[in-house]
Amino acid sequence: MVNVSPLDRKRAAKAPSLGEMYDLLRDYVKQETLDPIRGAGRWMAWAALGAVALILGVTFLMVGLLRLVQSELFTASDGKTWIPYLIVVVVSVALVLSSKARIRKPSLHRKSRSV
Repeated sequence: MVNVSPLDRKRAAKAPSLGEMYDLLRDYVKQETLDPIRGAGRWMAWAALGAVALILGVTFLMVGLLRLVQSELFTASDGKTWIPYLIVVVVSVALVLSSKARIRKPSLHRKSRSV
C-alpha cells in the first residue's frame, strides 16, 4: 500500500476540479476580452452621438451666420453676393483649426500618474 502524507491529502482536497478550472478560465477570458470591448463600444456610441450633435449645431450656426451676414451687410444689388459665403468659409476653417489645436489626447489608453 502507498503511504500518503496528510499534507498530500490536503493538497489533493484543495485542487480544483476540471469544471471549476473551466469556469475560472471562462470568467477570466470574459473579464479580459469581452468587458473591455463592451466598454469601448459604449465609449464609441457616446462619441458618435456627440459628434452628430456637434456637427448639427455647427452647421446650424454657420447657416445662421450666413443669413445674418447676407441680410445685414450685403444686398443682392451690390453684386458682391459671394462675400458672405467667403466669410462663412473663413470662420468655418478657423473653427476647424482651433478645434484641431485643442486636441490633446492622441489615444484611448490612460497614462498612469507617477507621484
